[in-house]
Amino acid sequence: MFGLGITEIFVILVVAVIALGPEKLPTVAVDVARFLKKLKGGIEDAKSALDSELNIAGLKNEAENLKGQMNFDRLANLNLDITDKDELKPEIKLETTKLEDKKEEVKA
Repeated sequence: MFGLGITEIFVILVVAVIALGPEKLPTVAVDVARFLKKLKGGIEDAKSALDSELNIAGLKNEAENLKGQMNFDRLANLNLDITDKDELKPEIKLETTKLEDKKEEVKA
């Protein structure tokens, strides 16, 4: 914990007992624990905010790269004019031979 060994922690506890006394030590310990919990929560919030910002920045960079890879000049120069309007009409094939055969049968 914070790079402290067992002996350093023990010395800090002995000094705290001597300085604060046994009456105030439990309340101070609770206050220190609350402070450390808030500090840890604040650090985790800062980490998550930083991670989300970096992720957003990464996504923006990726979008810019994709945008740069697209060839807008080629898309702008595509010839979309259709000169022959018959190309738009669907092909409908009628079987005229059968109709002509029936006409001949009716005439006969």
